[in-house]
Amino acid sequence: MQQIHLRKRLAHKRRVQTALHQILNDPSVMVNANCPDFVVSVSRVEFGRTVREVYIDVVGRARAEVCNTDEPLHDKYMREAKECREETYIDLTDMFVFTEFTEIIARALQERLSLQYTPVIRLLCDLGL
Repeated sequence: MQQIHLRKRLAHKRRVQTALHQILNDPSVMVNANCPDFVVSVSRVEFGRTVREVYIDVVGRARAEVCNTDEPLHDKYMREAKECREETYIDLTDMFVFTEFTEIIARALQERLSLQYTPVIRLLCDLGL
């Protein structure tokens, strides 16, 4: 019985990781303007006490065509933020600090996987592994 439970949990983990990868690379879901410039990889997914608690490790890498520009990405995003009358821009790591952004990701995950619950998404470093 334990093996069946572990296999189901592992299969769900793979589905969650694939869906999160798609969500984090989908400009229609992600609210930050610099999303098209990056490829986000979900390198690890772990669950808390239940599968409702999702802990992830993510890495963002600039696309090759973006790296070939003269203007550094940070300068570009700061310029664009000032044009929108904002003091700074939200980057990938900031997204997991503000709950409104993780809620957007969680609702998109719930919708894509047809979950009956809204997952709680946190960074893996919050789990303390």
